[in-house]
Amino acid sequence: MYVIKSCILNHQIIPFSKKEVDELFPNNYAYEVIRLINGTPLFLDLHYKRLLKTCANQYQSNIPSKEILQNEIALLTKKNQLKNINVKIIINEEYRAVFAIPSVYPKPNDYLRGVKCNLLFEERENPEVKVFQAELRKKVDKKKLEEGVFESVLVNREGFITEGSKSNIFFIKDKELYTAPDQLVLSGITRQKVMDICIEHSYQVHFNAVYYQEIAQFDSAFICGTSPGVLPISTIEDVSFQVVNPILQKIHKAYHDYLAE
Repeated sequence: MYVIKSCILNHQIIPFSKKEVDELFPNNYAYEVIRLINGTPLFLDLHYKRLLKTCANQYQSNIPSKEILQNEIALLTKKNQLKNINVKIIINEEYRAVFAIPSVYPKPNDYLRGVKCNLLFEERENPEVKVFQAELRKKVDKKKLEEGVFESVLVNREGFITEGSKSNIFFIKDKELYTAPDQLVLSGITRQKVMDICIEHSYQVHFNAVYYQEIAQFDSAFICGTSPGVLPISTIEDVSFQVVNPILQKIHKAYHDYLAE
């Protein structure tokens, strides 16, 4: 268990206070969450490019260079003796903060048995950029806690599944994969890596959002993201999926082998 002693605020390292950070960033803000593995930030280049895209029309004055961000993460890691945890970068009009956050990773059995998900009929305002929406997060957290699920799957106003609240989602049917088109989702870093694996193994991917009442037609499903990696879904609401699926297993192994390198 890490004791987070400090964070970085506007280039200065200061004693960490979650209350102070929450007060400085009360509502919507741009952010990235980067996973540290043995103290090294994973996919930093891709996270930085997405941060630039998110901040393209706002918060530009507070965007650091990639080198500065990398140095600040290294300083934060050294000061707090971090190894395997997530680091969050948040930006608004006045402030930029870099700090470690409590990180929940799946247990080994979750990868073997899959996890439970529910449906949440909500959608993010601008799915292509990573902006925190306080009200949506409250709804998600409340529903997940009440129903005891690992993730909530978002359904848009037309009834199509877009993504998870903190993840992307793929369905598998007849050895082919289905996921929502890019314009409906946040282009997750792990999602990009999954797509690379699919190309490498010549797996067919259809960029078609799945209608929520048709999920029972699919053999398997999985979520992917910074913390879960590639994680099988056992159920969405009362619909069950095959956790042991050859394509899912190969994608999972290829991705997690990469993390272990």
